[in-house]
Amino acid sequence: MRLSELIEETLSEIAIGVKSAKEKSRKVLAIAPGTLNDKLVAEITYIEFDVSIVVAENSAAGSSNEKGLGGEIKVLSVGGLGGSFSSKSDKSDSSSSQLSHRITFKVPICMSAEFNVK
Repeated sequence: MRLSELIEETLSEIAIGVKSAKEKSRKVLAIAPGTLNDKLVAEITYIEFDVSIVVAENSAAGSSNEKGLGGEIKVLSVGGLGGSFSSKSDKSDSSSSQLSHRITFKVPICMSAEFNVK
């Protein structure tokens, strides 16, 4: 899975889950209320990510003017700690390398925000 897909899917699923929980428990619990007792409640919180990624670079030799260089950042799966990248073996003159990294970052969110589309 690409890192961008992980971030997009994780944040979307959290938003959908919070919205659903908010609607289900409306009568007994105020989840991300926006206002409480007529006072604005807008708190910024952070979704923290701590992921292992693999950066893979492939180069294929072609003509002197055409060398293919490409790179990808993929998230390691839980079972993929031994390396989940596979490369097809063909008889072209190519090389590949991959490096594992661990990154951490936070994404600020405000769960009680409502967007006014004009």
